Amino acid sequence: MAIIFLYFALFLGVHLVARQFVKRGAARLMQLVACFVLLFGFFGFRNITVLNDTPHYYGAYYQLTHLKNYVESSIFVYRILLSFEYGYQVFQHFLIKYVSKEAFTIIIISSFIISWGNVKFISHQTRHIALALLMLLLSGVLFDQYCLIRQSFALMFFYAALPYLRQDRWKPYVALIVCAAFFHLSALVLLILPILQRFRICKRNIAIVLGIAVLISITVYELFNLAGLGDTKYFLMNMKRNTFPIGAVLDGTLMLILQLTCLFLYRKMGMTSYDKTTIWIGVCGLCVCIITPSFLSFFRLNIFVWPIIYLTFFRFVDADDQMTDYGALRQCQGLRRQLMMMALVLLAVRMAMILMFRNEWYHLVPYSFYDFSDRFHGFNMYWENNL
Repeated sequence: MAIIFLYFALFLGVHLVARQFVKRGAARLMQLVACFVLLFGFFGFRNITVLNDTPHYYGAYYQLTHLKNYVESSIFVYRILLSFEYGYQVFQHFLIKYVSKEAFTIIIISSFIISWGNVKFISHQTRHIALALLMLLLSGVLFDQYCLIRQSFALMFFYAALPYLRQDRWKPYVALIVCAAFFHLSALVLLILPILQRFRICKRNIAIVLGIAVLISITVYELFNLAGLGDTKYFLMNMKRNTFPIGAVLDGTLMLILQLTCLFLYRKMGMTSYDKTTIWIGVCGLCVCIITPSFLSFFRLNIFVWPIIYLTFFRFVDADDQMTDYGALRQCQGLRRQLMMMALVLLAVRMAMILMFRNEWYHLVPYSFYDFSDRFHGFNMYWENNL
């Protein structure tokens, strides 16, 4: 666990070094390069025992490279038995056929894409790139992304689509979300955002949306049966659950606290404008948290929401951010610094508790790098089945 927190400290070091630069452009470039190297180095060369879904993607790639008919066939053939969306199937087949048959290729390439996508996206939200990434790491958001590769590819499309959503340009937004769905079907839920944006931000409308989420939570199993999805693996898996998902409730509570803190600072700083898109994304995140205790699989939808919520929260507690786009009349720098420190400390304590008592959520400990000299990785590609 000490290695993990030493890794976190490196981002704090990058942040402190960047503050010494006089020119903002130089500080931004240094953070871009340093943060990308840190992310890609840590996740791109991780062992297949690190992060829950790593052995599954590794194992699927490994098996397909040994099927001659598959390797020699067209990369555009859809294979329903693979249980992967079409876009990911084409991507994986392209790597196998034209890049490398080494199964670790999928881990390196996906880590490269996710690392660069996050660094680039965050660099457009704040000039304190390293500190924002530290918060996302401590929160566990980035660990989820590197674990859920297909859904993270879909998230990269959402990152690209978000500016169009904020400009009410729904055609390019919808096109990008449809592309995202070719990597993970869950991205289709993001098509609700342009509809929500047509509604005015007020207590009544927010209460209606949250009320609909409560209704879905109560009737979720009946809705699945009515939709003919009663035999899906996610439905059957949730039916077998016999324990209350305390973790899901705590996550929902945390999301609510973050959003209420932003609302408190919004009023405290005398802000006069707001981003409608961000508010509706936050409301959708709360809706997912309301439904998740009843149907745990819904929690994966929040992989699209958590980065936006944390980055919004980060901007609010970053004392150096003038928040001019929100029309802030007061800076409240002292209060914001205190909230920043408090948030980072609490998130660090939360992560330490997870690593000590719920390591199965991420399988981060013990961390190890992939051994390229070992020829027998294929034998433990589904290592967790033997625990």
